[in-house]
Amino acid sequence: MKSKLKYTLIFVIFFAGCNSDQRTKYMARESLRNSQPVILLRGFVDLCYAENTGMAFSLLSYLDPPLRRGLLVCVPLVTTICFSLFIWRFRVKHFTALLPFAFILAGAAGNILDRIRYGHVVDFIHFHVRDIFHWPIFNIADVLVFVGGLMLFLQYGFRKNTHINENL
Repeated sequence: MKSKLKYTLIFVIFFAGCNSDQRTKYMARESLRNSQPVILLRGFVDLCYAENTGMAFSLLSYLDPPLRRGLLVCVPLVTTICFSLFIWRFRVKHFTALLPFAFILAGAAGNILDRIRYGHVVDFIHFHVRDIFHWPIFNIADVLVFVGGLMLFLQYGFRKNTHINENL
């Protein structure tokens, strides 16, 4: 694939992912805040508004707000910069080697934007099995990061006796 097309596609995937995340969070703020959950699949999937001041699964939410906000903006921002540099460094590699990073960067950027603007991340997707099991509420950015991580694992997780630099 030609380099210009490859990076155009990476940018389009990044922009579409980040935009989808921000639009769905806007809709959640507008329609789900201060309202009852919307049941999509009774006993399994609801849409409900939640503000996550911590990391994934509300980790670090116990820290003092100024420290927590600083950590939760700076750490993902540094990670995003490192991933961007990684994409640049391996720009000659195949599109599929860079694709997971577009997903991860889109999700990270979506959550960073929320933390900078609001001091929290809006979560709204709730998976559960009746009242037996509840997965923590999440958003599209979390899905993007998960999908990107899963793609990385599937690409490189089963290879033996190799280094990631050789595989990219």
